[in-house]
Amino acid sequence: MVFVGITFVINSLDSLIRLYTDNLKLTVARLGKVKYILANIAVMSVLTLLFKLDFLQIQWVGALVIALFFACFGYILVTKRKPVMQIKAAEEDEVVDYSKIELAN
Repeated sequence: MVFVGITFVINSLDSLIRLYTDNLKLTVARLGKVKYILANIAVMSVLTLLFKLDFLQIQWVGALVIALFFACFGYILVTKRKPVMQIKAAEEDEVVDYSKIELAN
């Protein structure tokens, strides 16, 4: 069980880091293979150590995520209200062709 837990944590952190490095354009081509791997290992180690500390409890992480959600929602309401309100729902007679999704796989 410990092995499965460690594998799960490493996989989750690796996916998270890879997603952020891609979005920030911190790619292997830009940094070089050695710097990219060392930076990812360093970030993964720091994130793992942060969860070992007592002050970082799951309740606080959950509260932070909820606060971030409401902050984003408030920002969208304040700054992007008109474009969001102009989004129209699909018409009732409009049929979605789900076979296109199956063809994509």
